Amino acid sequence: PDPTLPRTTYPALGEEPQPVAMSFVRKAWNAFKTSYRKQLFTDLDKYGLRYDDLLIETDPDVITAISRLSPRERTLRTMRLKRALDCEIKHSYVPEHLRGKQGPHRYLTPYIEQARKERLEKDVI
Repeated sequence: PDPTLPRTTYPALGEEPQPVAMSFVRKAWNAFKTSYRKQLFTDLDKYGLRYDDLLIETDPDVITAISRLSPRERTLRTMRLKRALDCEIKHSYVPEHLRGKQGPHRYLTPYIEQARKERLEKDVI
């Protein structure tokens, strides 16, 4: 091996070799990302929110996705937002026994992706 070339990790079949520094950066980024996501979801659970509850409703894809939710899910979303606002005003959090029982944080994302795909297809036509 040429000592002037950067060391590379051994790739799996069909992958390009990557310098060791890039491998380290990718691992560090993934560790940071995992830690950040865990902390974010913990903070959202304190207020009884899901991640998708925070999406801005001025985006046409988000508006379409919310309209496609079941009436029950829309009502639950509205109630979560009201409860979070109430907790914020009262400087309190949701009780411990209710935290983490909201279900998946990304419940709206599939609907948004579908709405975006349909909008882009419509724009092409």
